[in-house]
Amino acid sequence: MPRTFKATVILIVAICALALLTLVNLFQTNSAQRTALDLKKQVDILNSSSERILKRLDDGVAVQGGNGSQGNSNGTNTDKYAAALNDPKNILKAAKDLKIPADAKMGGTLRDYLGDTPKGYNWLTENSVDVANIQAMVHSSFARRDFSDPDTWVPDLAYKIEVSPDFLVYTINIREGVYWQTPAGVDLSDPKNAWLKTPHELTAEDCVFFFDMVQNPQVEAGATKSYFEDMDKAEVIDKYTFRVTWKRKIYNSLSTTISGYPLPKWLYTKDETGADLAPETLGLKFNSHWGAKFAIGTGPYQLVESRAGERVVLERNAQYYGDHYPIERIEYAIVKDPEAAYLKLKAGEIDVLPGLPPNRYKADILDAKEGSAPFKNGTLNHKIVDRFAFTYLGWNQRGKLFNDKRVRLAMTYALNRQGIIDNVLYGLAAIQTGPYYYKHPAMDPSVKPYPFDLTKAKTLLDEAGWIDTDSDGIRDKIVAGEKVDFKFTLVFFDSPTNKSWLAIYKEDLRKIGVMLTPQPMDWPTMQKKMDEKSFDAMAGGWGLDWSLDLYQLWHSTQADVPKGSNYVGFQNKRGDEIIEQLRVEFDEDKRIELAREFHRLVHEEQPYTFFYAPQSVAAWQPEVKNFVVNTTRPQLYSLPWWIDPDARSKKSK
Repeated sequence: MPRTFKATVILIVAICALALLTLVNLFQTNSAQRTALDLKKQVDILNSSSERILKRLDDGVAVQGGNGSQGNSNGTNTDKYAAALNDPKNILKAAKDLKIPADAKMGGTLRDYLGDTPKGYNWLTENSVDVANIQAMVHSSFARRDFSDPDTWVPDLAYKIEVSPDFLVYTINIREGVYWQTPAGVDLSDPKNAWLKTPHELTAEDCVFFFDMVQNPQVEAGATKSYFEDMDKAEVIDKYTFRVTWKRKIYNSLSTTISGYPLPKWLYTKDETGADLAPETLGLKFNSHWGAKFAIGTGPYQLVESRAGERVVLERNAQYYGDHYPIERIEYAIVKDPEAAYLKLKAGEIDVLPGLPPNRYKADILDAKEGSAPFKNGTLNHKIVDRFAFTYLGWNQRGKLFNDKRVRLAMTYALNRQGIIDNVLYGLAAIQTGPYYYKHPAMDPSVKPYPFDLTKAKTLLDEAGWIDTDSDGIRDKIVAGEKVDFKFTLVFFDSPTNKSWLAIYKEDLRKIGVMLTPQPMDWPTMQKKMDEKSFDAMAGGWGLDWSLDLYQLWHSTQADVPKGSNYVGFQNKRGDEIIEQLRVEFDEDKRIELAREFHRLVHEEQPYTFFYAPQSVAAWQPEVKNFVVNTTRPQLYSLPWWIDPDARSKKSK
């Protein structure tokens, strides 16, 4: 693969610096060991400087990914990409976010952590936060929202996107000279893997392949498919241009189309020997494709190691088309217990924690005296972050217990939400009443949370026919000719916080004749349960998007879709009508009116017991600089962060 102009400049600078320093050091009188160490240090400094020669040294540098005017491209393309941002037909604008301070140091390792090892890296079929966070580092979308102005779309792989006035046709021009990363964990010296070692340039074929797989009925990507039901086709125009056409005008067709991402067609259409897979079964092979273990992409970092239960490691992608971000290496330790993760943070073994365990927030921040705890003596930094998410209890309406809304409402009355927020979460949350971000204008202010009221819960269960007929302390009912006791299992991600509030809930339910068995699980097992809808009830959470589309979670058609997100089987005629109207309504006032009606509807139906809108206490080591937290996801996006080598060196001594 030809070396880029920028890479050549850096190489020349480094070679010249190395030669000069070698000559100088030949005349030094120090020991050979001291000379070697000094030489390495000086070359590291010059290499870091050479990487920054082509950066703008303003108060802050807007790094590509993007601003569209930087990157590892030849001069002609760079000019073309910059000029495209001035084209009135182009909906993309220059990025203003992800700025790197002029004094940022290049290099260093960020020690992060994941709650569990991702079970796979197929970006389309996997639907978990950990996988999404890795994808944000390893891969690139066609375009993305600017974090400082989420209504603005900025370039990523695409440098120009034109949209027809009727929002039916999207013409997308992608960058030239972008290459897929080489898969990690493969013996590339083995001749049978030579085809994986060959550089593969990103083309429009890979972009269209994403849409092909979304629409392939064999592909199990229910969480994504619902957004594309009104899409007509995607087609290649030329090597670097493709077009997506929709059947009808849909409000979210713009965000759905341009926030998509390519998939490596050259990989997913082959078996492990590089032979073509049969087209008629390609979708089935895609679901469990061997390539999903590689996590390859086109982004600023690349996966170099993934050890189940131990760690996942990323390194800066030397062939990334944009400017390099400061941090050289990111090591994610697999730490399932948040308490253990906090202890590692205190011990200096990890650098960042997305959220402190609530008990630690209380002990080490709320109740700690000045100078007595790491957050009071400067050892650690922290910031309270509004999470763009909500938590809930989901009631599976396919079974015998929760198909009556009176029962679901009783479950909500029996949950002491405010008490749990105050005494388990120590105030780091607000009660959630609906399916949107709690500060979103779509939340109807007239909807008030149901209070904690065990008497009301008892009355509702009585009305629904659940009565303790045999005086054993458990309510029962004849269902389809069979006596059924009100006993159920609730699956949840295993964490101390979840165990704490579930113990409270279990005791309160026992007081009204309902037997709850909490069932803790690791994330892959729980995700499998949700995908298969094989649970009575579940405790979960949703990360939210900037724009509203209720179809994936709430439309009746999604209740039985394989791996679909309507886990609880919610089906409501008026709800479907609202969801469908929202998809074609472009007037913002009318959209808010419809969204608020849906809020009122689910508040009455209680398919979820909406629990709380979380806040978290992000904590980090002081040597991690420019610790920017985004309002929208991914909120802890480390691209603009940098590591202070002097501070880290002093701490390690």
